[in-house]
Amino acid sequence: MFLQVKKKAKIRRWISSKQDTVKAMGQMSVLALRAQPLCFFALMLLQCLQGVFPLATAWVMKTLFDLLGQSLQGHVSPVLMQHLWVVLAIQALVLVCSGIISPASQYFNAELTRKLTMTMKCDIYRKINSIVGLAYFEDPEFHDTIQAASNSVQIGPLQALGTFTSLVQGTITLLSFLGVLIAFNPLLTGIIMFAVIPQLYVQFKLSNKRFDLVMMNSPEERRASYYSQILSLTQYIKELRLFNAGDYFLRKFIATTEEIYRGQRSEQLHALCWQLLLALLAGVVSTLAFIVVVMQTFSGWLSLGDVALYASAIASVQAALTNLVFALSRSNDSVLFFSQYTKLLSLEQPFAVSKTRRAVRPLTSGITLRDVSFRYSKQHSWVLRHINFFLPAHQCLALVGLNGSGKTTLVKLLTRLYDPTEGQILWDGIDIREFDPSELRRHMSAIFQDFSRYDLSVQENIGLGDRERIEDLNAIQKAAMKAGIHERVEALPRGYQSILSKWLAPRDEGIDFSGGEWQKLAVARMFMRDAEMLILDEPTAALDVESEYALYQHFKGLMQGHTCLLITHRFSTVRMADCIAVLENGCITEVGTHTELLAHGQTYAQFYTMQAESYKDV
Repeated sequence: MFLQVKKKAKIRRWISSKQDTVKAMGQMSVLALRAQPLCFFALMLLQCLQGVFPLATAWVMKTLFDLLGQSLQGHVSPVLMQHLWVVLAIQALVLVCSGIISPASQYFNAELTRKLTMTMKCDIYRKINSIVGLAYFEDPEFHDTIQAASNSVQIGPLQALGTFTSLVQGTITLLSFLGVLIAFNPLLTGIIMFAVIPQLYVQFKLSNKRFDLVMMNSPEERRASYYSQILSLTQYIKELRLFNAGDYFLRKFIATTEEIYRGQRSEQLHALCWQLLLALLAGVVSTLAFIVVVMQTFSGWLSLGDVALYASAIASVQAALTNLVFALSRSNDSVLFFSQYTKLLSLEQPFAVSKTRRAVRPLTSGITLRDVSFRYSKQHSWVLRHINFFLPAHQCLALVGLNGSGKTTLVKLLTRLYDPTEGQILWDGIDIREFDPSELRRHMSAIFQDFSRYDLSVQENIGLGDRERIEDLNAIQKAAMKAGIHERVEALPRGYQSILSKWLAPRDEGIDFSGGEWQKLAVARMFMRDAEMLILDEPTAALDVESEYALYQHFKGLMQGHTCLLITHRFSTVRMADCIAVLENGCITEVGTHTELLAHGQTYAQFYTMQAESYKDV
């Protein structure tokens, strides 16, 4: 009884998987139709015609052999010659049409592949761009899904179209010859048809194994890609040469790649063994079929034309069946990879986004953190615990603490890259979860500790802070002046059009900034947006002491009218803040002004004294 239930469940799963395959093939067809409808219909029409050509050729050969047989027996007549010329004309027409249709099909297939690839790539990047939080991007499984979806874009469209066209052409060829074979010998036809079942089963099994191998190798593929970047990108070269570490990463790249190849080699060897067995089975069936045709001919049942027709029918049916099996196997490959594409597109947001979104009003009272706690998952320890503080509008709060105390995580919560696990963050008394995340972020601007360096022009690097004004050179220059980088940019040969890349710029035109200059550029990007709230996460970490002092003196005036959160480990810079909060082990332990906290004589005073003493020692 248990075995029967288990068998029924297995059958149901098999049926369900085939239904999913059919559904996915339909989705891919709709996607191709949406990408380029004219090419899609043209390609399908041409494949249908190509599917009929083998039968037309077989009929021509049968008629030709029959006419030649009559002529050899001395039955030459004007009518026979007229029939012969008609048959030859039909064969010429078939050959010409076949010669025209083949390159035309290749063109439409290539054009449709290009359009489909672009459509799928845009779908993937739109989806990635629409994800409002960071949770997915810090999950390795998400990157495996992106890798698999990207693979489906690289090989999927071409393979899916090739599969679909093969299915159409093979089905037309098969149906056109089946009637001929059934009329000749129904039993033989049945044997040929049933002989394909083992091939179908094996090919689907091999297809699933190929997909499993690709998914299993996905982390290794990313690791190998990372090692190749280390070996070739400019930012790594100095340390690789200084520490003579290039060979180390080359060995890691080789070892990782060879591990990938070992799995592929094993899978392909396994597939080869099965392919040889299937080829043997196909050869036996073909031989049996041809023996039947030959025996019928010697018995006087068939003419030479019939032999040509039935031999062609046997070869064409078996070839069509084999091609259909391979096409179905490739369709399974395509469907499995396509499932990663649809899986990516169907991902929900990492946190709830309110459907009844409230408008974000200008900040008048301030931002309140009410008993905020956060951890990345239930398996992780708490990063922040019971955080409570109030940041008044148009004032500056400095957040200080040791590395790993949770300062940057707090920034992620304020910018709603994550939601608190517990507690609330209130914008003028309204929970920020009631706002559209993108709308909320339009009221904020920030420079992050790990700010981005874009291999683009200076204008683009700054203008990305306010994408709607990326062409407004006047606004970009003002932002650069606020950050103290304008004069440096003006001194460049191409000014704000200079490309900050040795990799993407035309030859000898790329510029490379120092770490401090890149940081000033990031500060300028922050100032591009006229935001109410400014978040500065270690904004001067890469600057020298003189530049840091000048920039902070400049900040005092620039921050007027803004609500500011300043995160730093340099206590010399926090005195400009209206209020200072000390974060230790994920908890707020002290809040007050610089003078008040020194008077308390606790953690802040100890850190400040230690840092001041270190400067004296220097």
